[in-house]
Amino acid sequence: MPYRRLPNTTPAVIRILKTARDKYKNTPAAADRAISAELFARLDDAVPTSLLNKFLKEANDVDLAQAAQAPLTGLLAQTAAQLGIFVSHFHQVLDLGIARGTFAPGARSYYGRDIHATTIPDMSTYDALQEAAEKVLSGETARAAAEAAPTYDSGATYDSGLHYDGTHVAMCLPSAEEVGELLTKFKTERAQSQSALANTNTQQEECAAMYPEAQALAVDICDTVEFFYRKDPDASSRRAKCQAWGVVYVYEDGTAVPPPAPTPPAP
Repeated sequence: MPYRRLPNTTPAVIRILKTARDKYKNTPAAADRAISAELFARLDDAVPTSLLNKFLKEANDVDLAQAAQAPLTGLLAQTAAQLGIFVSHFHQVLDLGIARGTFAPGARSYYGRDIHATTIPDMSTYDALQEAAEKVLSGETARAAAEAAPTYDSGATYDSGLHYDGTHVAMCLPSAEEVGELLTKFKTERAQSQSALANTNTQQEECAAMYPEAQALAVDICDTVEFFYRKDPDASSRRAKCQAWGVVYVYEDGTAVPPPAPTPPAP
């Protein structure tokens, strides 16, 4: 047995309101209109401040915000994945260098790791990824300063009497500079993505604030239309007339009731 389904989503509410609006405009005889002029006034597309026009604007603002956010989110994800690879490879190469004796065993501590660590830093979130990348930069700077500190050479002929002992070996493949370039790109794109997300949230909140009133109007229209056709003796015919105004009927299995096929004209 078909039953009426009330709108419970923004698209469903908009569909009913627009269908009722258009049906009203295309029904020239006032006696044939299933909704009142008062209800139509809240749907009138010629009135910028009508409820439907305002709700359509809010819903459209959400769509525009999401459209602007989507490419930024996708671009950020790509950069984050690339940055994660570079940071991971940085630590893997560092560990291999420690194993070969190229770097001191304690070198890991410059990058925020335990000197006996066997795993790379956590990068499971954007915050963790950014922190790990930043430690690559600060750690490489700190290691360079510590390992290349000036020492006194009594046999040196330089005026200063100082020289660097040359024990510092900079990391490469990737270098800290390469990680830094990606980190800068990541932080810029993340800020843009966060700004777009904030705008999307704002638009969604504004649309959600209007939803209860718009949904109540859609239900009121459904109730009014069904009441208008309540005396139609044929249930199928009654549902078809109500559907023309936006009312939705479904079967028990959840499938929509199709409108009846038009009767061909008599020969």
